[in-house]
Amino acid sequence: MLAKIFKKNGRRSVASQSVLHRLAKFDARYAECTVVRSADGKKIQDEVGPVSFYRRENRLFTRGQSLYLAPPEGFRPDEVPFSGRGEVLNLRFYHGSIPYSLDCQVVQRVRFSERLLGGLEPRGPVGYKLTPVNDVERNENRRALRFSNARGAKGTRVLPYFRFDLFVELVRQGGLRHETSPEVVPYPGDDPVPGEVKACESPEELVRFFHCMLLANPPHLQQVHLTKILSNSKTGTTEFLDLGYRPVLGLKGEKKGSQIHVRSLVASSRKEKMAPKSLRDGDLVVVRFVGRCLIDGMDTHYSWVCRVFKRGLEVVVFRPRGKITRQTGLAVTLRDFSLSGVRIQNNPLLETYLVGEDEIPDDPEVVLKRLEETRILLHFHPRMHFPNELRIYRPHVPAAFSILGEIVRGRIETRKDKDTISDLGIAFRYDPADYDGDQFEITAWEPLRNLRENVEFKEINRALNGLVACLEMNKARPK
Repeated sequence: MLAKIFKKNGRRSVASQSVLHRLAKFDARYAECTVVRSADGKKIQDEVGPVSFYRRENRLFTRGQSLYLAPPEGFRPDEVPFSGRGEVLNLRFYHGSIPYSLDCQVVQRVRFSERLLGGLEPRGPVGYKLTPVNDVERNENRRALRFSNARGAKGTRVLPYFRFDLFVELVRQGGLRHETSPEVVPYPGDDPVPGEVKACESPEELVRFFHCMLLANPPHLQQVHLTKILSNSKTGTTEFLDLGYRPVLGLKGEKKGSQIHVRSLVASSRKEKMAPKSLRDGDLVVVRFVGRCLIDGMDTHYSWVCRVFKRGLEVVVFRPRGKITRQTGLAVTLRDFSLSGVRIQNNPLLETYLVGEDEIPDDPEVVLKRLEETRILLHFHPRMHFPNELRIYRPHVPAAFSILGEIVRGRIETRKDKDTISDLGIAFRYDPADYDGDQFEITAWEPLRNLRENVEFKEINRALNGLVACLEMNKARPK
């Protein structure tokens, strides 16, 4: 019996050392950490965020069959989600643009001697002793990766390169077929036409308002995004075609007139000129632009339906068709997002709007029960900043797109001796399938299933995975 026990321990020791040797060859310095099992053996999914491996002489610091982890950033010592009593951590890192993962058990919390501290990086007196539970696994499935969208939120960080402005609207159940559109319950007092625009009585005044808004923006926001409106004669549906961003000309000119001038993309061949993305005289286009508002804390997103009046080699001239409108809905803070859903920060305004009652029940469990399965229209506005060599990781997505989601979970936290719903998890359920030919609003939806994801988030997930791998490689390079 004793011989079998010692033999078993010997095999485990050799296996652990080979895992640590492989981990050292990967030159891993950082990892995304999740607590997957508590000290009492319960399976959990508690996101910790980025953590650092202790290193010595520019190599992974190990002793015997153990490695050492620095305390996670952003946590006070008494708030660290693992204490060193047997928790199991899932550590995810990149090597050569490929994601890997490793499960480790937290053996104990340790304090380093002064002799060891002299050569350790990062320099900290306290760490956590870990032993591998399994081998380093190559993990090509990045679909479940969550990206943080707000400072302090858990998940893979892609700020300041990519983030969302998000607006939500309540949707009544049913009405997902072409015959009956889902009923959107507007946020109280919401008006799609701003007061300044209502005062404009002529196209010249609208153009003047448009130019003033862009001139007040920083240079990188003095541009517009164009979406071409197409009528599909075969299916009888209206489609939106993303044309990308274009700079606006004549912003500082004194004479505004009733037209706007946008830089054209030069088509080098007849085939390119006849392509669907090429603009021709008479085409309808949705012009989207941003109004920077530092006082309110969130920018205003405008849209304006215009018609192509004249297309030149370098300039496209548009004439307004109707009023300028702004994005409707309640602006909320998006905490993190993945390929299949998002997590938004809860607040009293959002609760009152979604529950639909003047008085919110005191028990958060009751409120959460009412919110579950509530359908919400999500309006996403990507904000991107990919300088220099990172431009290849910029997702090719429109300036605005919408998804119909459903609240599937919520988290209750204790704040100031009171339980409150801190955030809500929303799963993506439906994609737009058709638009109204006059108002260009969504009139029909199609379900998103396991084998079919939202196109925009699929592209975002692909691009940001490449960005994360690039940033991880840059961190690992010796300075």
